[in-house]
Amino acid sequence: MKAGVVAVIGKPNVGKSTLINTLVGHKVSIVSDKPQTTRKRVLGIATTDEYQMVFVDTPGIHRPKHKLGAALNETAKQSLHGIDVLLIMVDCSRMPSQEDKNVAQILTEAGLLKSDSNVILCLNKMDKLKAEDVERNYEAYTELFKTENTIMTSLTKSQNVDILSGKLFNLLPENPTFYPDDLYTDQPMAFMAAEIVREKALNLTHKEVPHSLATFCEEWEQEEGRIFMRIVLLTERDSQKAILLGHKGDMIKKIGSAARSEIEEMVDQKIYLELFVKVRADWRQSPRWLRELDYLQ
Repeated sequence: MKAGVVAVIGKPNVGKSTLINTLVGHKVSIVSDKPQTTRKRVLGIATTDEYQMVFVDTPGIHRPKHKLGAALNETAKQSLHGIDVLLIMVDCSRMPSQEDKNVAQILTEAGLLKSDSNVILCLNKMDKLKAEDVERNYEAYTELFKTENTIMTSLTKSQNVDILSGKLFNLLPENPTFYPDDLYTDQPMAFMAAEIVREKALNLTHKEVPHSLATFCEEWEQEEGRIFMRIVLLTERDSQKAILLGHKGDMIKKIGSAARSEIEEMVDQKIYLELFVKVRADWRQSPRWLRELDYLQ
């Protein structure tokens, strides 16, 4: 039996959460095309008769513009401790950006980009890579991250995911499993439900809202064969609240409807879902609110 911890790291929007959800076979992290969708260290656990891979989904490393961004970067750095395999993900359809270079610098400072390190470089979005750019981009990324242990993937087309899984398996140490076979994440259901609400809001609202949106479960009670939950959508301005509510409440109803069906599938039970929108000016700069939301220790 093999078992180990695999940290998945890279800049925002390269496919980290999508890959983990695919390999685990369950949704453990929400997905959207908005940067900073992943905000916490989330474990996804894939267990078979041969192995248990414990994936650490990390926030995308970026240049922070507020205290929330700095906290997310610190969370990503802390997630690198005690790992067995490092999986670096990049968007190979483009040349390395400054954010990719920041990732490489952090990994170098942590001593993880050494010749004897268990590192795999995943060159994702190969379906968008032009033929004339393959050699140039490949060389740029392998030089930046100092590894030839690479694989090109396209998660949208499910290309080479099995090969990547095999590469990860080869690097896992021999160990007994760390978690029960039926567990696929370390996150409580209340957190997962709030994240699903945030995902639906991110995908349904305008560009003004996503970065300043947070969600948390304010109440969770079992009653008469169903779960009652109250989830708060937190934003920074009244104009953003108006967008989330929509005309005569139509947007918040769409968010609730989209989230409800997915949450019910997750908990395998009927739920009663209440959504509230609250405004807290500049919460992303507030240490108190960052601690309340568990983004800051």
